[in-house]
Amino acid sequence: MSDAERRGFRLAVLGRGGALVALAAFYFIAFPWPNNLMMTAVFVAAAALGLVALALVHTRWERAARFGLLATDTAAISVMLAFAPLSSGGDIPQNFIFLSGRHLYYFVLIAISVLTLSPMLVLWTGACAVLGLSAATSVIIAGMDRVSSFGDLPRGPTRDQFLSIVLDPAFLAIPVRVSDALVIALTTAIAALAVHRARNVVRAHAAAEEKRSRLQRLFGHYVPVQVAEQLAEAGRLAPEMREATIMFADIEGFTGLAERLPPGRVIALLNEFFGAATEVVDSHGGVVVNHVGDALIAAFNAPLAVNDYASRAIKTSLTLRALISSRDFDGHRLRLRIGIATGLVAAGSVGGAGRQTYTVYGDTVNLAQRLERKNKELGLDCLVCGRTFEMSGLSSAEARAVGTIRVRGRAAGVGAFAVPAPRQA
Repeated sequence: MSDAERRGFRLAVLGRGGALVALAAFYFIAFPWPNNLMMTAVFVAAAALGLVALALVHTRWERAARFGLLATDTAAISVMLAFAPLSSGGDIPQNFIFLSGRHLYYFVLIAISVLTLSPMLVLWTGACAVLGLSAATSVIIAGMDRVSSFGDLPRGPTRDQFLSIVLDPAFLAIPVRVSDALVIALTTAIAALAVHRARNVVRAHAAAEEKRSRLQRLFGHYVPVQVAEQLAEAGRLAPEMREATIMFADIEGFTGLAERLPPGRVIALLNEFFGAATEVVDSHGGVVVNHVGDALIAAFNAPLAVNDYASRAIKTSLTLRALISSRDFDGHRLRLRIGIATGLVAAGSVGGAGRQTYTVYGDTVNLAQRLERKNKELGLDCLVCGRTFEMSGLSSAEARAVGTIRVRGRAAGVGAFAVPAPRQA
């Protein structure tokens, strides 16, 4: 049994109980004594029967309880049609029961069966209703001395002729009862089809969500999570040009460290560092778009649009340096050199038709890398360009002006500022 059907059955039983209690209250108020008390007791007892069915959930009798409860309800309606008198005040023919509209209770029951989310239960309820209506009609006919119907009317009957047949105590419109059974059957078929269709839609939606989640998990191992989400939703990444802040972070002295360690230890160290660094970048709204050897490139405002992207990059650099100064990575203490630049970047997928990767490129990316390398010459660990300094709102106490420096690939000098690492407590 699926959890959805189980929850649907619980809802159906609750809906059934509510409907029966409402009917009990109606009969108690609207009908005279003692018929009202008898009918109220019947409806309350029927409502209590639903609690018995609920008690069998998660047992071997659960399926039988579902079908049995709905069959019992249709049987109760049929018995009420066949035997429950319209009044205790006289001998009213039982065939007049159809004037009370009690046979319409079958439709309420079919509606309740829809809540079970089981097409089979809906069809079962409709079939029981048709059989119950047929059986009740047969019992009523068997108790009648004679039966008159519309077939007894002459062609083009007068008003008196029509009333004489319709108001006859022996009148039972068999074609109308056949029509009732046909309408019940059609309603049941439509309801079962609707439930089946709804289940397929929900199943397809769940499958699509699972596929989307699987794609995100799969691509998330190779590309940023935000990129994976766009791939899952749109199927592609549209190239774009936008202003962003790029952070280039490199492990100082990693070449010598890698020469002393076996390859397995090198990969383990990098994985541990990159995992921790990616969490820091993500927490500040950035995206790690690439790893180059022992360095990582993070972008702020591409592909995920954020505000205060220059300030976010500065805060990320501070958090990263505080992180590596407070813990070991595979038993080794590390130091970072960081370069940060802000400007226009091109972002999108690059590569051949068979294999592509998401990256950012442009002069801003190159500048961030050049600033990172300039740290070594100047004995610093974090340099930011003037544009980043202006946009971040850093004060002179938070960043020291280094002056205009020359970087490879640029004819003009670049204003740079040093952002010292946070002091340890």
